[in-house]
Parts: sequence; structure tokens; C-alpha cells
Amino acid sequence: MQNMLSSLLLLALLIFPSALQQQDLEERIEEVAGWVAKALQNQGSLSTDLEKIVAEAVGFRAQLETLLADFTLQSTDIRELLAIVGATQNATSQLLTELDTLKGRQAVSAAVQASQVFLFVVYLLTIISIYVVKRCKKVREKSQRKEFELLEKKLLSNKAKRRAAAAREKSAPAPSQK
Repeated sequence: MQNMLSSLLLLALLIFPSALQQQDLEERIEEVAGWVAKALQNQGSLSTDLEKIVAEAVGFRAQLETLLADFTLQSTDIRELLAIVGATQNATSQLLTELDTLKGRQAVSAAVQASQVFLFVVYLLTIISIYVVKRCKKVREKSQRKEFELLEKKLLSNKAKRRAAAAREKSAPAPSQK
């Protein structure tokens, strides 16, 4: 700061060399003393302002350190979250793999079940067709027996009619003998 004051004093002497010769030396010294007093007052206000700036810088530094600590904590939290997300992704990919395996097994199981249902339906249809065939056979045999009995009755009645006709013929005189 004193370098600045001495520089100002020298600068003032260089700027006004002709004025020094014309004016009285005492006036000049008083004028320079006034400048020095103003410079000292400015130096006091500058040092006060500088102290304020230093105090603000210290406060700002404290805030920056707090922010840095918060950032460090947040970055640790972020790292933990990233680790959790990575673990979740691994678990998800494993679950998707297992799900694909289960889907394949389920498809095979569905195919096996469909074939079992098909075979069961074929088995039931076979049993039903065998029952229907046997039933039809029984009905046919029954109807054949009835027809046979009916034919037997007709045959017996025809035989009886022929015998009766033959007996009548024998018992009746022959028309040619008369």
C-alpha cells in the first residue's frame, strides 16, 4: 500500500513540475499532505473492504466445503444406488432366463397334456364305438331271432295248411272218379 502512495506522490510531482516552480513550496506540501491523507483514508476503507472480502471468502469457502461434503455423501449414495441397480439388473436377467425356461417347459407340458387329452378322447371313442357295435349286433341278433321265429311260425303254419289241404284232398273224393 505504501508503494502505491509513494507512486502517487511521484506521479503528482511529475505531472505538475511547472506549477511547483510558480507556487510556493509550502502550498505544494500541504496539497501533497492532503492527498496522502485522502490516500490513507482510502487505504483504511480499502483495508475494511478487503477484510469484508476476506470474511466473505472464508464464508464462501465454508459453504464450498459443505457442498463438497454433501457431494461426497451424494456420490457415495449414487454409487450405492448404482450397485443396487446393477444387482437388480442381474437378478432381473436371471429371472428372465428362468422365466424363458419355465415358458419352454410349460409349452412342452401343454403339448404333452394335449396329446394325453387326444389319446383319452380316442380311447373313449373306441370304447363308445365298441359298445355301439356290440349293441347293434345284439339288436340285429334279436331282430334275426324274431324274424327266424316268425319264419318258423309261417313255415309251421304253411306245413299245417299243406297237411290240412293234403288231408282234405285225401278225405274228399276225387272228382275224376265220379
